[in-house]
Amino acid sequence: MKCFLWLLGLALSMSAHANNYSIFCNQQPQLTAEQKNRLLLFSGAIKGILESSGHEAVIISRAGLDLDRFHLRYSHAGISLKESGNTPWSVRQLYYSCEADKPQLYDQGLSGFLIDQDNRQIPFISMVFLPDSEEQALARAEQDKSLVLQLLGSTYSANAYAFSTTYQNCNQWVIEVLAYAMGNLPEEGDLRARAQQWLANHHYEPTRIQVNNPFVALAGLLMPLLHSTDHPPENRSQGLYQVSMPGSVESFVHDHVPGAVRIEMCMNANQIVVHRGWDLVADDCSPAPGDTTQPLL
Repeated sequence: MKCFLWLLGLALSMSAHANNYSIFCNQQPQLTAEQKNRLLLFSGAIKGILESSGHEAVIISRAGLDLDRFHLRYSHAGISLKESGNTPWSVRQLYYSCEADKPQLYDQGLSGFLIDQDNRQIPFISMVFLPDSEEQALARAEQDKSLVLQLLGSTYSANAYAFSTTYQNCNQWVIEVLAYAMGNLPEEGDLRARAQQWLANHHYEPTRIQVNNPFVALAGLLMPLLHSTDHPPENRSQGLYQVSMPGSVESFVHDHVPGAVRIEMCMNANQIVVHRGWDLVADDCSPAPGDTTQPLL
């Protein structure tokens, strides 16, 4: 369950590989028992925040590997519902299934959502809560199996262009579901094209990622889950990708949904930090004035 930046980070570390899916599918997070136990503790603290929030749905994002070089923290987003058909607060997300060789939707418990990540010394999680009417609309959309499956693209690309239906990545599915919920769009025609048009009309700005490394420029030849043909030619010539990432999803909500609230949590060696606001908590997970902390037992 990897997204764009993980693949680019892998591409940066390669000099040559065969063009096959094993490059992607064989890369699994290697966590020690202690790291897993810490993430389970972190998961419990997150569930406590969710349970006490009074909300029924949340857009949730987790950090990944090699984000610093792109000046981004979060790589993978999903939608979590309190009344999930799986377990409470399970995260519904798009992921690329190596076994099925196609993108699929997957409901994953919060603990698994955290553990199924790359080896990070400091885990970060971001949660965006919507006001009641928007939250109910998002929950209805998320529970509409026909809708969410129609919004699932048939071909995965980790760096999918945000305004093309040729490919789709995990965060693009989230923003398209959100577009249907916020826009109350009819379920007719090409649903993905309709969602993207609504987003464009409402000035959605995908994350702009500038890639100048020649290995990444050739990544489409090396890695079958990275593509560039869906991006505008003028962008490709400049090494520019406009991709839906958690940050762009959150920025859209911040700009268009008055009353939306963001909570960020991280865990350092000694404590869990809870930060409320649209700015980022410190990279070393040190609390700022106004943050709350929970000591690790």
